[in-house]
Amino acid sequence: MTSMTTPPVQDETSAPFWEAAREGRFLIQRCPETGRFQWYPRAHSIHAPHARPEWVEASGRGELLTYSVVHRGNQRVDPYVCALIRLEEGVTVFSRVEGVAEADLRAGLPLAVAFHQLDETTSLPVFRPRTPD
Repeated sequence: MTSMTTPPVQDETSAPFWEAAREGRFLIQRCPETGRFQWYPRAHSIHAPHARPEWVEASGRGELLTYSVVHRGNQRVDPYVCALIRLEEGVTVFSRVEGVAEADLRAGLPLAVAFHQLDETTSLPVFRPRTPD
């Protein structure tokens, strides 16, 4: 994976997500009142704004919605794929996709989460192709 020059921001709201990522788990938030999921991490539920969302482990499985191949001018950086992925839980996440040739990328491609250790404190979720059910 191409190295990052700026690590992700880890704040009080997102801390449980990053802690779980270090352990190889992908968490999303669920509204305790409606049971509906949300992504990205927030201090309040988007479904019941007065409720504080709870963290739950997601399946880590989803499908590719759309993507872009990023080609940078710096020759030391390989092209990489940024994508929107719809998880089985119904939320859409933005992440990198690895392990698939550009010619094989397509909407609906089944994906599963994997993790890259960036440093001692940060593991970054990425998605790779999986065998469909």
